[in-house]
Amino acid sequence: MATADRIVPSAVRIFAARLSGFPPPDAGSGALPGRVRAGRSEELLRRLLSRFTGIAPERLPIGRGCWGKPLLPESFGLWFNLSHSADRCLVAVARFPVGIDLEADVPRRDPVGLARRFLPAEEAAVAAAAPPAERTLSFLRAWTKREAFLKGCGTGLFRSPRSFRLVRRDGSPWEEVDPPEPEGARWAVRSLDCGAGFVGALAVSHRSPDAVVPTIEEISAADLAFDPVPTLSVDAKD
Repeated sequence: MATADRIVPSAVRIFAARLSGFPPPDAGSGALPGRVRAGRSEELLRRLLSRFTGIAPERLPIGRGCWGKPLLPESFGLWFNLSHSADRCLVAVARFPVGIDLEADVPRRDPVGLARRFLPAEEAAVAAAAPPAERTLSFLRAWTKREAFLKGCGTGLFRSPRSFRLVRRDGSPWEEVDPPEPEGARWAVRSLDCGAGFVGALAVSHRSPDAVVPTIEEISAADLAFDPVPTLSVDAKD
């Protein structure tokens, strides 16, 4: 793995991992239970942040924002977000606020109904117009961008995912969130290539999103000298 203790101002470093590859190896060969996935994601997050801060994982002062978003004190100048789905986990780390979402691309029972419930009418119409075999993917591509922003700004689903527009930037992979946040913060979102079977998106609060360089690095337990340690809950989110 590339050196994980530095990050340049315009970068977002995204770390990807298979949760079944992390100890303890007690879940058998089937799907990991949600509690196990959450615990391993939290441990992975703490060990990554330890590499950036020089603070032992169990001593990291991870607190919460007013809506419950896990964060470090502003004096650290380090923002992070994580998401996990099925056996995969993504952790985004940057020098500015970020949000990330990951979803397994497995068929949903009623993707059009989900789209109509959670997406604006024009985006729901795109999912409804897709061929039946592609409707789940169409929904997830739109949904992950909206959830990445809601996680990044800290409200999560306390705020409706239909309460804002995503405006395409000409010639750019980024879409701007409209309107800006009440305090003036501007956000942009984009889809991520998360590999076969997964759909993901990244959100950033940055004055020039086209200057932001996201990279995805695959990591393993060996990269982090992974021995479980006691942790404080940060509510890792599916």
